[in-house]
Amino acid sequence: MEQSDDLEEFILELGRAQLAAGYPVDDVTRSLLAVAEANGRPDIGIFVLPNAVLLDDPVIGRARVIAENPKALRMDQAAAVHDIAQEAKHREITPAQGLDELDDLSDREPRFAPWATILGRGLAAAGFALVFRVSPWGVGMAFVCGLFVGLLTYVTRRHPAIQPLVPPLAAAVCAFAVFGFGSLIDDSVQPLRVVAAPMITLIPGAAITRATQELASGHIISGAARLVSSIVQILVLTFGILVGGLLASVSPYDIGDLTEQRLPLWVAWIGAGIYAAGQVLAFNEPKGSVTPVITLLLLAFSVQQLMAWLTDAVIAAGVAAAVGLFVAILIQDRSKRGTPAFVLFTPVFWLLVPGSLGLVALTEAVTGTANDATAQATSADAPESPSITSSLPSFDDLTLDANSSVLLVFAASIIAITIGMQIASLAGRIVQRLPDLPTPSFRTRPRKG
Repeated sequence: MEQSDDLEEFILELGRAQLAAGYPVDDVTRSLLAVAEANGRPDIGIFVLPNAVLLDDPVIGRARVIAENPKALRMDQAAAVHDIAQEAKHREITPAQGLDELDDLSDREPRFAPWATILGRGLAAAGFALVFRVSPWGVGMAFVCGLFVGLLTYVTRRHPAIQPLVPPLAAAVCAFAVFGFGSLIDDSVQPLRVVAAPMITLIPGAAITRATQELASGHIISGAARLVSSIVQILVLTFGILVGGLLASVSPYDIGDLTEQRLPLWVAWIGAGIYAAGQVLAFNEPKGSVTPVITLLLLAFSVQQLMAWLTDAVIAAGVAAAVGLFVAILIQDRSKRGTPAFVLFTPVFWLLVPGSLGLVALTEAVTGTANDATAQATSADAPESPSITSSLPSFDDLTLDANSSVLLVFAASIIAITIGMQIASLAGRIVQRLPDLPTPSFRTRPRKG
């Protein structure tokens, strides 16, 4: 009876930790079922939602549920959760040991000091702005606003009650700074993309893609809930941008996505490298993952640019996602540390632009700005579009026809990335079954006690 209690408790806590780490519900379900089977209990029923894990034990005759911890895990903590799950699947730890190690996660010190994580946010914002070749003033403002977002996130991390206010406040302040200060200093600053750059980690691009994955795999409740939550998050950010723009009194200012004056194409690769370094610092990537993360981002970005030049930006996003995830799976299986693929691949989500494109599209739709430039901005080497001047009209001016193309590109990009990830996952499972693959070592930390 005690052994069964430990197993149930471990499965529930492991599922909650995996959800906090950002696992899709399909992966959590498969992982927990594998742990139950490894411990001789394949009869246990497990049902996973985006914010809860339900367990039914037919032997004892009871059902249990545990809610997800609202505090998201850092990447180093997420990697530790992956290690614990792998060890449990291979019977390398008991459920009681697994519970002890999960309990220790919250007390684990981050790899980098707070100032380094805040600096990482600024670097990631500046790198993202360079990827889209905005003007030098735009890159500088993206860096400063990224530092502000990092500081705001750090200050509110211990106050869950006020964390929902971070996205709209960050959006309003960043929009106020970019629209107001930028219009006084340099009229070539590309406002919306510069505003989106420091908020890139607040934009739910990964969540939208994950929701589409879950809907495609039959997890209707989880996928729909995650999709609605992501859409609301983008709406909140859009509202913050509009408030910031109105406070800056820049109604006649160009609020288009891109203008004619853009940096040379080669700076985009420098931006991708800076963005990767910023992501490593901002999210405390685990030891041994720095080089793979930077390499993976540069590879995915290069594939995206090449495919966009050969075919289309939407197809390019899907192919880049497929290549990036497949290489991440190979690194996970072949590296000595066994760094989890999703930890390596998560920064690629934001670089592939679905979330930022959706934010830009919705903002331009509400403001009435034409969207030809935004539709082309899905790739950093898209042809330059003419500068567009527009005012901030009322919500009554919103028309579907003027903005349907960019919204269509946004939706198509999400679907393309989802299909690419599904293909990569399938190919990764085939490779994992090859007999000559070395057995990875899952433990990346000293055993407790």
